[in-house]
Amino acid sequence: GRLFEEGKRVPGSTAVVSRFLRTGYLWDHVRVIGGAYGGFCTFNPMEGDGIFTYLSYRDPNLAKTLDVYDATADALLEAAEELENNPDALATAIIGAVGDLDGALSAEQKGSKAFNRWVLRQTPEERQQFRDEILNTKASDFRDFAMRLKNLKDSSVAVVSSKAAFEASAEAGKVMDVKTVV
Repeated sequence: GRLFEEGKRVPGSTAVVSRFLRTGYLWDHVRVIGGAYGGFCTFNPMEGDGIFTYLSYRDPNLAKTLDVYDATADALLEAAEELENNPDALATAIIGAVGDLDGALSAEQKGSKAFNRWVLRQTPEERQQFRDEILNTKASDFRDFAMRLKNLKDSSVAVVSSKAAFEASAEAGKVMDVKTVV
């Protein structure tokens, strides 16, 4: 769904929060507990369109995963409280997001990144401001993100799965329109 309106500037703190979700809450609840081969989210605050997505693959628990996604905002609110009292955990989340910015790149990746920056007309000053916002992320930024998730616009669910998984999901109260593709 749409977390930020298209064209609206997205703060750097969102990179910290979305990474926190991807590598913590969603990994733990969808992958480790739920048994999916992968469970994560995507959000690209620097180059994206304001769209936040949840994903899982080879997921044996469709209905439970949808419940995990629905509970994400509340989990973030709880995390914000914990981070308020644990500056080391907040620092770890920030360091992870900085690591995503500063990872080693191949020549091809460097060229692609430079091209994308050129197309998007990103200036070094804008990138520095984004980095500064990452470094200055606060627990309140997690609360702000959670409130945006609670007010997500244009949300939808798309699932590619077996008929049996849809039937099990429907029994758990997650009824979807099913379109047979193959």
